[in-house]
Amino acid sequence: MASYYKFAERQADSFVNWAEIGKGITDMIQTEVAIREQKKAAIDQATRENLKKIAEAPVGSHEGLNTWTLNYADSAREAILLQDRLLKSGGLKLKDYTVMRQNLNDGTDELFSVIKNFQNTYKEKRDRLISSDPKNRSQQIEMDLLAYTEQFGDFSKSMAIIDPRNFTVNVGLMEPDPDNQGVMKVGKQIATTSFLKKIQDTKVDYFDADAAADSISKSMGKYVRATIAEMSSLQGKVVTKEGIKNSPEYNNIIETALKGVFSNPFNMTSILTENLVQDEQGRPYVSSVSGKEGNVIQLKFNPATNYYEPELTKEQKDAVVNYMKELIDFRIDDIEKEDPFNYPTKPKAEATPTNGGGDFEAKKQGVKSQLMNIAGTIQQGSTVFQSGNPTATQRNLQKLFSSSPATAAKYKVKTMATDPDDVQDKFSVVITDNNDNLVVSYDVNQIPASVQGRRGFDADVIDKVINTEFERLIPGSFLNTGGQQSGTSLPSR
Repeated sequence: MASYYKFAERQADSFVNWAEIGKGITDMIQTEVAIREQKKAAIDQATRENLKKIAEAPVGSHEGLNTWTLNYADSAREAILLQDRLLKSGGLKLKDYTVMRQNLNDGTDELFSVIKNFQNTYKEKRDRLISSDPKNRSQQIEMDLLAYTEQFGDFSKSMAIIDPRNFTVNVGLMEPDPDNQGVMKVGKQIATTSFLKKIQDTKVDYFDADAAADSISKSMGKYVRATIAEMSSLQGKVVTKEGIKNSPEYNNIIETALKGVFSNPFNMTSILTENLVQDEQGRPYVSSVSGKEGNVIQLKFNPATNYYEPELTKEQKDAVVNYMKELIDFRIDDIEKEDPFNYPTKPKAEATPTNGGGDFEAKKQGVKSQLMNIAGTIQQGSTVFQSGNPTATQRNLQKLFSSSPATAAKYKVKTMATDPDDVQDKFSVVITDNNDNLVVSYDVNQIPASVQGRRGFDADVIDKVINTEFERLIPGSFLNTGGQQSGTSLPSR
């Protein structure tokens, strides 16, 4: 009895309400049918709108264009109805149908846009080509590309076609059918409507080479180089060259600047067609789409951008770079000055110089004068010392000492940034000999801002270094102050 009781209990627990389940299934089917009906109504509505748009294909006074457009409209209408039949019969999935219908719609819109805008676009691009305003001017390649697409708009030689695989809209050029005399067929030259529209919309601007050369030349830093040249055993001269062209880095500076300018390759094609015009052999620079003969600039179609990109030869690139270098060179000042000076007379072997006397004093003064002349060229005619700037002052002092045989490679200029173990104050500039013996130190925070005041410090450091040098050569010839000369110098911190 116990087992029967348990069996009956399990039966009661597993009871299924099939009436409720049946109602749920019925509701679901009815909902699915309703959704399908809604989709069907939406598809029918979209079809009616598409057919209406096709029926409103642009027509005008050009009989050839009207015939060409209406022929396409008839093909598009048949394609729309075919899509609907395939969808309703189950021969086309809704997903594929949606993609194909969108392709057809987009292609039709683009095609009609190209047809409507062709004449206006041609006038606009022609006006840009002949414009005298560099900012609103095109280069020849823009017109070449439009002329290339113009053949697709020759309504007697082209046809708008719909690709049955995906229903994209293209325009193909007609050619004679070799198997059927007198019959024309679509050839291998086929362009998408998106490509034709992009050619119409894209502008290939003129590159203002003169403005670019102005900008590059003005952005370059200043450069001054002073060297000592011997004229005779009695005379020498300080040769000062001003201008960035004298810098050994000049070519690298130019090439770096031009890399930025020519990151857009159409800037290079503009120089070829608008500035150079022809190569050294007299051949005109022409684009590959122009169909003309000359030094051809290859334009290669890039599917990723749906546009043409130039592929220049090394000879073409070199011609462009050399042209720009000439424009930049022309805008950069290149000044050379010579300041002759007399070498001090060497003391005779038998004559012992005395403090401040004779030929020895004259030689000392001659070297000081030489360094003072060079000091005026170190920083664009300014001064060696720069108020509050130990780094610039250090750099200028190193240039000054290396410019004369009397001091070259004999003195060190130290700052906290370069020699933190020897210089403890960030505003100090310390000068030592090669044995690290202190010659003089300065606090650049106490350097005057006025040019006249800073020139006084230029004279002071030259005086101290030369006195140290001559004291080393002939001990006792000058007042020895224990390694630090007297004057306006300040003790190192």
